[in-house]
Amino acid sequence: MWVLVVAKKNSISKAMAASVAAAGTGHGNRIEARDPERAVKALEMLADGKSYREIKRTLHMDWDTMITLRSRHQATLEQRRMQLAQDALEIGEGLRLLQRQKMQDLADNPEQLEKTNIRDLTLPWGIAHTKYMEAVGENKVVIEHRTGAPSLEDAMKAIEAAKQKFKDGSIAIDVTPKE
Repeated sequence: MWVLVVAKKNSISKAMAASVAAAGTGHGNRIEARDPERAVKALEMLADGKSYREIKRTLHMDWDTMITLRSRHQATLEQRRMQLAQDALEIGEGLRLLQRQKMQDLADNPEQLEKTNIRDLTLPWGIAHTKYMEAVGENKVVIEHRTGAPSLEDAMKAIEAAKQKFKDGSIAIDVTPKE
């Protein structure tokens, strides 16, 4: 499988090199014509999700050059992103199949199942279930984390309510001295 991933990356790098060569032809001022190797490296870094800051630091390339390079080779970058997404899907599917096999092996071995901590089963189940619900668009659960202490607004409301309750239960007495 790793050989396949490397071969796919090499084919995308060749596509990037071809795209750079085509964009550099007849345009001596563009980076594609001046330094095609650096242009291909920058495109590969962009496709791999590297930040502009990292590309600038590594390749000594200014912002305008990176932006124009990205805009001229948008189709090639999109092709690489789609390949990365496909690779992630294939890896995820492979891991799913391995987990399924591991679950079956665990179910067939009661001694090993007894040694397995329930958290080691519950956490992956929760993650898988959540991902399933997200995938089918049914994950409507909202989890809210609250701290034990009341908010300032809640405390002020409670103080005002206590003052009002005290006022309502009291009798007004005139304490003005008479002369």
